[in-house]
Amino acid sequence: MKKIAMTCTVLGLCAPWMQTAQAQLNITIYGTADGGVRYLSHAGTNGGSKLYMGTNGWNSSNKLDIAGKEDIGGGMEAHFLLENGFNLATGALDNTNSALFSRQSYVGLKGALGSIDMGRQYTIAHDFISDYDPFHFHYTSLIPLTQASSGTRFSNDVKYVGKFGAFKFEVENSFGEVAGSVNDGSARGLGLQYYGTDIIAGASFNRRRVLAGTAYRNQDYYLAGVAYKMGNFGMSGGYMIDTINMQSTAPDTVTRNLFGGASYAFTSRLKLTGGFYRTTSSTDKARGKDMTIVGLDYKLSKRTTLYTEVDLTRYRSAIISSLNTTGANRQVGMTAGINHRF
Repeated sequence: MKKIAMTCTVLGLCAPWMQTAQAQLNITIYGTADGGVRYLSHAGTNGGSKLYMGTNGWNSSNKLDIAGKEDIGGGMEAHFLLENGFNLATGALDNTNSALFSRQSYVGLKGALGSIDMGRQYTIAHDFISDYDPFHFHYTSLIPLTQASSGTRFSNDVKYVGKFGAFKFEVENSFGEVAGSVNDGSARGLGLQYYGTDIIAGASFNRRRVLAGTAYRNQDYYLAGVAYKMGNFGMSGGYMIDTINMQSTAPDTVTRNLFGGASYAFTSRLKLTGGFYRTTSSTDKARGKDMTIVGLDYKLSKRTTLYTEVDLTRYRSAIISSLNTTGANRQVGMTAGINHRF
């Protein structure tokens, strides 16, 4: 009885502290479920068309997030994010190596001077392109910016983000973890962005040490962009150049992406967006491609959106390559679906 009484006394004394701790700790589960059907002409090397549901969402990627943050006092916050991607059509993971949290998995601290996070997370280029892309990184499986954003995500990454008035500054270092070298396999970057009343503008730089053949080479990536919004009308665009320096062993690989577009919200529910994306490569046999895409979104609610889009891709050379996987002169695509955020 004495032990029971003592236990009750201790729990009674600790109860206020436990309630305070629970009030300071916040864990949220959220995500996106996106399902759609897509038609694509010249989908194979035989020229045949294709009607399919796709893999990981069209308007936005399917994901499940577990996020948490805790007030640790002194204006400081501890937080984490675990983000899983999945295939809505089959229920499978959206990667080939069965990684559970392949999209993002990091932990960090945030205070008055900014935040610092460690783990697998989006690159600085990805953070910035989201503002410059006319679709704000929707239709990521269709438009070329995701693959072009300096790797999209870095593993083993430490990233600092600081906001000072109208400016945001980011710097990051991804550890290569190659024995005998602190540079091989690594990536470093920095970026600066300005947020005005109606305009956003900025630029970023990343250098990666990538394995090209049997040796590590420098891959330099530059991005500059601008976005402008006036009432229901918005327009944005940018330019990217990505160069792998082969150091005279072979021609440098230079990939350029030029993009821009505009959007108009007819009502709070209905929005029309159009974008143009040009990709060229110095070493690809197809040389380049131009993609034009127009999308219409209708919000059934704050969380649920019906969408449809039409896109046309023209290739400079009708030859099978990394840019032109089917060897077609052009491809026409149409997609319709539903996106729900929870």
